[in-house]
This record gives sequence, structure tokens and C-alpha cells, in this order.
Amino acid sequence: MAIKTKAQFVEDLKRVKPEVYIGGERVDSLWNDPRFQSTINLLGATYDFSFDEEFKHLSVVTSPLVNEPVRRLNMHIQTTAEDAFIKVKLTREVTQKRICTWCQSNMLCILWASTYETDRKHGTPYHERFREFVKYLMKNDYNIGWAMMDPKGDRSLPPSKQKTVTDLRITKKNSKGITVRGCKVHTSYAPCATELMVVSCRALGETDGDFAVSFAVPVDTKGIKYIVRPAPNRPGSDLTMECPIGTAIGAVEAMTVFDDVFVPWDRVFLCGEWDMAGQVPYYFGNIQRQSKCACLAGHTDLICGVAALIADVNGLGMKTTHIRDKITRLMLEAETAYGCAVGAGADGRRHPSGVWVPNELIANAGLNYIKNLSGDHITLIHDIAGGIIVTMPTEQDYRDPVIREWMNTYLAGSSKYTPEERMRALYLAREVAASRWTGYFFGWAINASGSPMTNEVVVRAGYDLEKRIHIAKHWAGITKA
Repeated sequence: MAIKTKAQFVEDLKRVKPEVYIGGERVDSLWNDPRFQSTINLLGATYDFSFDEEFKHLSVVTSPLVNEPVRRLNMHIQTTAEDAFIKVKLTREVTQKRICTWCQSNMLCILWASTYETDRKHGTPYHERFREFVKYLMKNDYNIGWAMMDPKGDRSLPPSKQKTVTDLRITKKNSKGITVRGCKVHTSYAPCATELMVVSCRALGETDGDFAVSFAVPVDTKGIKYIVRPAPNRPGSDLTMECPIGTAIGAVEAMTVFDDVFVPWDRVFLCGEWDMAGQVPYYFGNIQRQSKCACLAGHTDLICGVAALIADVNGLGMKTTHIRDKITRLMLEAETAYGCAVGAGADGRRHPSGVWVPNELIANAGLNYIKNLSGDHITLIHDIAGGIIVTMPTEQDYRDPVIREWMNTYLAGSSKYTPEERMRALYLAREVAASRWTGYFFGWAINASGSPMTNEVVVRAGYDLEKRIHIAKHWAGITKA
């Protein structure tokens, strides 16, 4: 089947009927509900990107699994260093313009490697099942929701020892399949997908085998309920100057409840092999985090552009020393993060399953570096824009003819720009640095793909400190072991 367009993606959404709640009410047709339109725009852009004349030679690749063209960032199983490079190159290009690529291909690569390893150790049939599922996705060009994170409850206790068990678990098995119950959180965009892929999120002990489960089901499978947090925008409003990004591509989030959901065996990719549950987060920690380095490089590019525009509409620009220095620092930070993404791919390895796995130390070190600068980036926008982005009148005020004249008079800036153009730039800075959308933007930076602490754990575990101590002992003339 040919790669779909956004319009065809919307037609797919019309055919599924997930059980979705938002603002305390049930939603019957999310495909034409204004509260979901910006999320549909964002996911639809992943389809239309394949037809972009500038990038389609990179964004589309022929998959040997189906011998058909597929969307690289959403479907392709990366098998070479070149694949890993093109992926991060496109990721940075996309995220500086629309925040998120929805890097579904990473999720497929993660399961590709982990199911292979489980089969090799336990003699299970998961990898071949998953292979068929990937081919199904490719042939139909479906997006997936990614359900990974469990609620976890009391973090000091394993899942089976919780006072109230909340994490997703297997409750029944029979000849036809399994039944699961529990919850997943942070299931971004999931109600607006066609299929839902559910995976384990942490290493488990032997007594927690029922929590070792991975599978895929249609989003409208009986018993799955999505409790949705609205996108950070004003759905149905024509007031778009104050939140241009959120209005266009703001994303819904969801808590996903599994109320005795049946999964047929051909869609089960892990079932009770507790010793393999940690493989998904392990491969997530290098494959996904390589992409996240490039993603946050793109976000830093966006911040850089907003900061430079604000300085210009204020009549200062790069000729002002402190502004030039701050924007130059943003440039350096963006290139450093992107360099780590590129380097992690170049220094990667081919997994026995065929997947190209980036260097986890470089990917996590680079991601930790740029994540920890996210707060500084927001501060920098405030510093350059000034207090006006939190005290200025609203767009609704600006729509009033009388108030507009006052605002045009007293809030004008550089003569290069009309007062309305300055207002638009200030509203954009406000959305990025001083709005509800800022919280999403900051949250995507800090916790998406793992917190900075998880990066530290990976680097500390993998860095060969003993080798460096041995070198130091050599130069110090210490011969003791």
C-alpha cells in the first residue's frame, strides 16, 4: 500500500471508536472534535512530510520487509549507521519546526531487538509475531500509540507488593490469548492512533512475572479507556495569536486504563519472562535517546530563533553584545547536542537481530547535557524579551478597535516591524516561555525519553572508570592492583 496522506490518516480515525474521556465527558467522534484537532494536525504532519519535495528523498525509504516505500521516522527498522544518521538529521529538521516527529520507528526497533533476545534465551515465538505486526503496520501505514510507563505507586515497593496494585499485569491465560488489567500513563497521542503498542517499563524480579508483558492491540479494543488531558490551546477559538504553536499542533496526553482487556496470542510479544522485562527500557535508553538528542537540538534551534526575533522587534538584535553572546551560546548548545546524536549513531553496533543500536554512553551524555539546559533556555527568553511577555494585554484586547489603537501606539518597537508584528512575536515568546504550553515544552525536555538522572545511571554503569584509574596509576607510578 502507498504511503498515506494526512487526509487518509483521518479516514482511518473515522473507522475506530476508542473509549475516550476528556474534561469528564465521553467523546464519540474525536476525529471531528475541536479538542483533538491540533493533535491530529501533528500526527497528520508525519504523513505529509513524506511528500515534502525538500526531504522526501530522505523521509521515504523502501523497507525490505514489505518491498514497499515506508515513512522512515515512523516505520523503518534502522540497520546501518547511515540509517541512524539520516534519522537524527530529519529529527532535528522537523522538531525545530513542529516540536515532535513522533519517532515511532524507534519503538519498532526497540521491540525488534528485545523480542529477538527473549526468543534466543527462552525459545519463544515473539520475534516472528512482532515481525508480522511490523509488516502489518507498514502495509497499512498505521500510526501507533506507545504505552510504556506504569503508575508505579509507592516507588520503594515492587509492583506486586503495592497496597493497591495499579501496574499493568497479566490476570488470565488460555489457549486463545491473555487478559490484562491495570494502567499505563504518559500515553501521548494514543487516542489519535490506530494501534496501541504496550510494553514493559522496568526490570522486574521473579515474583513480578505477571507484570512482564508486551503486546499490541487496536486502540478501540474492548476494555481500554483513555482519560485525556487536553492540549495546551484554545480549541474552537479564533484567538490564535497568543498560542500559535499549541493551536496548530498542541498534543493531548492520556492515562490509559486496561479493564480486563483480551489480547490474542499473535499480538503478544512478552508474557511472564520477568528476566527479559528490562530489555525494552535498555534499548529505549540508547535508540530513543539518540533521537531525543537531535529532538532537543531542534527545540534549542526554535528557542534561538524566537530569542533572535524578539531582540530584533525590540530594536536590538545581534549588534547588542549580551544578546549576541546569549544567542551564540544557544547555537553552541544546539550543535553540541546534535553532535552527540550523530556521534552515538556513528559509534553504534549492529544487534544480532539486525537493528543498528547507537552508543548508549554518547547518547545519554549528550541528552543529559541538553536536558539540563532547558530551564536556562526559558530564562533566556524572559531575559531578552523582558517583563512585557507576562504583563501585556491579551489578544482579545487587541481585537477591540479602540484598545488596538492604544496598544499599537504604546507597544510599538523597531520601525522594521508593524506594531501587530511585534505583538505576534511577543505572544510567541509568551507561549514558549510563560504559558501553559511552556509546561508541556519543558516537560517534554526534562522527562520525555527519561529524566536526566536516568542518563546519569546509564553513563555511570557503562563508563569504564577502572581503565582510567589504571592509566592514572601508571602515570603516578603506583604498581598496586
